[in-house]
Parts: sequence; C-alpha cells; structure tokens
Amino acid sequence: MLPPLTGAATSQTADSQVLNGQVQLGNVTASQTLDVSTVTDQTAATTTATGNAATIAADSGSLDVQSTQSMQGAATASTGLDVEPGGYTGVTALTTAATGNTAEATNLGGGALTGNLQQSTGPNDITATSTVNAAEGETGDLQVNTQAIANTQGVAVDGGPASVAVTQTSTASTTTNSDVTLGYTAGAAELGASAVSNNVTATGLDGGTQTLNLNQSMTGGMTQAAQFVAVGQAQTSDNAATASANNISVSNDGGPLDVTATQTNEGYVRGQAESTAYSFGTATASANGVGNSAIYGETGGQITLNSAQFNSGAGVEAVSSSGGASGYDLASTSTAMGNAVTGYACSACGGVMNVTSTQSNSADVGASAGIPYAGSAGSVRSAISTATAVGNTATFYVSHPSN
Repeated sequence: MLPPLTGAATSQTADSQVLNGQVQLGNVTASQTLDVSTVTDQTAATTTATGNAATIAADSGSLDVQSTQSMQGAATASTGLDVEPGGYTGVTALTTAATGNTAEATNLGGGALTGNLQQSTGPNDITATSTVNAAEGETGDLQVNTQAIANTQGVAVDGGPASVAVTQTSTASTTTNSDVTLGYTAGAAELGASAVSNNVTATGLDGGTQTLNLNQSMTGGMTQAAQFVAVGQAQTSDNAATASANNISVSNDGGPLDVTATQTNEGYVRGQAESTAYSFGTATASANGVGNSAIYGETGGQITLNSAQFNSGAGVEAVSSSGGASGYDLASTSTAMGNAVTGYACSACGGVMNVTSTQSNSADVGASAGIPYAGSAGSVRSAISTATAVGNTATFYVSHPSN
C-alpha cells in the first residue's frame, strides 16, 4: 500500500496535474561481463538496475506533482571486464549504477511548480559492483564509474516559482564495491565510486524562486563506497570514493530561496580508496565520508535557510592509501565529517542571508590517510598525505562571485 501524502505543497488550480504512485516489491538485477582479447577502438559497458523511475515535466503553464515511490526489493548492478594476457581494450568506459528510486519534477516554461514528493527504500539493499581483471592487459584511457543511490529526487524551475516538499527515507544499506587491476595504460585511469542513501538536487534558473521543505532519514545499516586499484604502469591513476548518507544540493539564480531542511542519519558511513602503482606519472587516492551534507546557493536575491542535521550510529570513516614504486607524484587524501552545511549569497547581486542552523553529532568520526611505500623501486618526486576529521562544520557567507 502506498503511504498517504502528507504535508503537501499543492496547487488545486494548476494547468497540469500528475499523481504518480509506484511500488516495487521484487528484486531488480542487471549484470554483464565482457571477455576481451583485442579491441582496436573502444570498449564500453553500461549496467543499470533501478526500482522506480519517474520523469515529470512541463514547458508551459503551471504543474502540480504528487508522487510516491516505494522500493522494497533489492537493486543490484554489476559489471565485469576480463582482459586476456597481452590483450588490449582501446579507450574503455564502464558505468555501473544501482538505484532504488529516482524522480525528476521540472517546469522549464516559466510557470509554477508545486508538489509533494515522497520516496522510501528498504529493507533490502542497493548494491553496485565493478570489476576489472587486466593484470597482464592494456587499455587506452580508462574510466570506471560505480554508483549506488537509494533515493534521488530532482526539482527544477526556469523563470518561475517552485513550492515543493520532498521526503526521503531509507532503511537499506547502500554500497558500491569497485576492484580494478590493470597492467598498463599510456593514458589516464579515472576511477570513481560513490554511494548515497538520500539525495535531493534543486535548481532555480533565470529569476526562478524556490520554497522547499526537505526531509531525509537514513536508518539502514550502512552507506559505503569502496574502491581498490592496482596498476602496473599508468600516466595518471585517480581513485576517488565518496559515501554520503544524506545529501542536499540547492542552487537558485534570481528570486528568493527559502529552504527548511532536516537530515537524520543513524547508519554507518565509510568511504575507502586504496591504490598501488608500480610506475606512474600521477597516482592519487581520495576518500570522503559524511553523515549529512548540504549546500545552498543563491546568486540573486535573498536566501532564508532553516537547517537541522543529526548524525548518530556506528560512525563515519574515510580511509585512503596510495603507494608507488617509481614515478612522479603520489597523493593520499581522506576527509570524514559528521555534519556539513554551506550556504552562500551573492553580494554583487544584492543577496542577503537569514540562516538558522543546528548540528548534532554523537557518532565517532575518523579519517586515515597514508602512503605505505614511495620509491621502493626507484624514486618519487613527491608524496603528500592529508587526513581530516570533523564532527560538525558550517560555513555561511555573502561575497562577490569571484570570491
């Protein structure tokens, strides 16, 4: 049964009205494996598993959206690439994405957008996995993107007002696992893994105004992004893993921005990026973990913000490691935060701020970064490691855009 719509931002006189209800009870699974000997041009694979998806848009008149999505099964996506010894895959791109619920509500015709948007995922898990087995193989430029999201909601207006409420709840564990073993690439290996339990992205363009009521709750076991990379020789090897239980990103250009947001995380959060390279130009590992993260930006008029963030549970951790035997630049960076919020307005646009912010973190927060070895088979030009752990951080400012 669909949960009732509550606290709705509605318009009974909208030109267009959409009532959307989606329930996915069973599991959703997508997987593929590529066995490659020699490919001269390119190798590409895209694997997606999604419980519920909705796109609702108007380019004229006003639009009211009432949407409820419930994902109760598991979403699992996996991509594998096996390269034979001495094999070559050309330019290679692998994308793997597992999603519980995804929705977009937009009015880009200058009319009003109103709505109540609800998403729930769990108790089953959202999992994305990527594997590259090419220990004695070669690629051109290599991109591997692995993403898992329990709930994600987009809201956008162009030149019109938005009055929207979004509620997201997750009782699932949301995880990504990426394992890359590569013999040689003369180009760049760009490798990213991300896991987000709840995500909201809202955009106001060309004089748009937004009044938003946002609620995110994560009570599942964990939000984790992990990526392990071993490269024999590469010009560039970049390994980035990011995990966020709750994430909000709001931008507005023109009219007032008014946001009330509550984010609550009770699950474990971990971002882990570990890399080794024998011979390299640049080899980096970057890990980020955050319980609740939010950024609100107004480049026009006034921003009014009431933000509350609560992080508890088993803790937030970020772990990074980058080792290299012979090459130029090694870097390992880890950042762990319980709660993080940023709000800004543009002084050159006449922007002002009215902000109320509350942050509470009762979980342990830990960051670990290291370079286990550097120059063991020659020399390394630089080896830089940085670890940052913060319980609560809040930044609010009014400044010129160039600042």
